[in-house]
Amino acid sequence: MKRTRALPILPLCFLLLLLYFANGQAAPTSNLRIAYINVGQGDAALIRDSSGFDILIDGGKTSAGPVVVAYLRGQGIDDVDVMVASHADSDHIGGLIDVLETADIPVEAVLYNGYPGSTDTWNNFVTAVTNEGLSLTTLQYPSTSTWGETTAHILNPVAGLVNPETNDVSVVIMLEHGDNHFLFTGDIDSGVEGEILEHGEPVAADVLKVAHHGSQYSSSEAFLLAVLPDNAVISVGDNPYGHPADETLARLAAVGAHIWRTDLDGTIIVDSDGFSYSIYSEYRRFRLYLPLVTSNLQAATTTENVK
Repeated sequence: MKRTRALPILPLCFLLLLLYFANGQAAPTSNLRIAYINVGQGDAALIRDSSGFDILIDGGKTSAGPVVVAYLRGQGIDDVDVMVASHADSDHIGGLIDVLETADIPVEAVLYNGYPGSTDTWNNFVTAVTNEGLSLTTLQYPSTSTWGETTAHILNPVAGLVNPETNDVSVVIMLEHGDNHFLFTGDIDSGVEGEILEHGEPVAADVLKVAHHGSQYSSSEAFLLAVLPDNAVISVGDNPYGHPADETLARLAAVGAHIWRTDLDGTIIVDSDGFSYSIYSEYRRFRLYLPLVTSNLQAATTTENVK
């Protein structure tokens, strides 16, 4: 195994860290792992902190259920503290049914956007929630929740909408872990992105879960300029919709985002200590560290290649 590292940057990083702590600031000691699970054309993300608090956002299609359950078991997950169904589309809630029906992984709470679906998949999902002895809890803007060692700021949807388009009422979550921020956008389009910006809530994030699998109608220039993600994760598989669109990929590249795709990279992992984070994937043979320092000083970046 051969490792190459940008050595000249290490003394600078050490100096920046000393300056950071000299200002009286201390990095959080808790660790957080986010796994953007490769479920094909769909979304599923597992978040686990160092206390063992587990959050599952979406679960892909019904056919992805066994994949999600296997991944949870492989990570030693013995319960799901918070399950979030971002919206009623089958490629987001279908796989959650298997998780709910799995006896060795109990679910403690199920949250949704307050706008029920009307499909068989939705009905099966609700039945599975009921059989778990739970009821659906509404998650809407504006609200903030503490989930283990993270803070979840809900940016969408608003209450009181009449017959909204399913994607438009996706739950949008800004997950805060110390100085690191992770934005989950469901399947919102550019119109909803504009409404979120009008609310004036902070949207800048280190890692963006790209909306609607990279649809051309999402990830507008204005939204991306506000988020300014260092890394962008596209959860996508074989599909007839042209996801991810070339236009979207170009807009992400234009704001300097490093693009990760589950169809090309497999499951994508983010490890955060609340001060810095690293991101890597199942298939790519390198780990990207960014940012090493989060202060008024410019962040430094290193890349490690493994052969």
